[in-house]
Amino acid sequence: MLELRKDNLGENLVGIVYSVEDPAGRGIADFIRKVVVSNEVQIAGSVTSWFIEELNALLVGFEEDVIHFDFLDEVLPRVSFYVVLSRHKASSAVKSLTVHHTGNPTKSADMGGRPKELSIANPVFSYLTLRNLSMLATGKLEDFEVVYEVTHHGPTNLLKPLTFVEIGSSENEWSYEGAHEVVSESIVNALRELKLLTDCVPTVGFGGPHYAEGFTKRALRYRECYGHIISRYAIKELQEKEELKYVVREAVIKSKPTPIKAVIMRKIGSEARSAVIEELRSLSVPYEVID
Repeated sequence: MLELRKDNLGENLVGIVYSVEDPAGRGIADFIRKVVVSNEVQIAGSVTSWFIEELNALLVGFEEDVIHFDFLDEVLPRVSFYVVLSRHKASSAVKSLTVHHTGNPTKSADMGGRPKELSIANPVFSYLTLRNLSMLATGKLEDFEVVYEVTHHGPTNLLKPLTFVEIGSSENEWSYEGAHEVVSESIVNALRELKLLTDCVPTVGFGGPHYAEGFTKRALRYRECYGHIISRYAIKELQEKEELKYVVREAVIKSKPTPIKAVIMRKIGSEARSAVIEELRSLSVPYEVID
């Protein structure tokens, strides 16, 4: 078993984390270990832990469900950002590979985290993962939709950026090795590419449905790398102008590096659109309104 020391951990250590009770997360983690060389290590509180020297990453499995990973900063203090491997559940049963950031824009916090709190997003890594998912799914998982999801659920309190990468939407997909393979290779490729300069534009999005197809298409076409995406239904719940402006500010500030652009869906309504634009102007963030 490898002993973790400061001299064998480089800077910008990555934490790839999952629940051992989740077949999707566990399956992706197993495939990552097939793609790259890993050495077993011991991390307090974990069920299984591995160090991947090539990626300077820890691959760690916990018993808890991923939406309750509020403790990561304590057990992985040296990590610079987190990648959460997870299942995605939807009543529509649409086969999907999704990428998203976490947070509760409204007073509701039914799925972990705190009300009206957003986590720190990781736009560049998330974009690279989305792009790799889109490329690798072609010809292998043609019946899977590759898409950003909007900001939702916990954890919200972590001090490091985190990204959820998920397989949806039923037990069949969660246990499908073909999906595990594509997601694992996409994450490994994204971490390798992260060491290189990327010309994507850090962006925040406002509006649209839960599956952010419009923002996904823009990301892949225009190299807009999205941090937080605040859905149309969340904006509708934020009826007070100051509440909405607070969420706009949080979405911008909590997307690292701080966005240099915002994209607003026109269909959020004129009053909401005006409030979003007013706050973006106060933050000196240029914006684009689209249909």
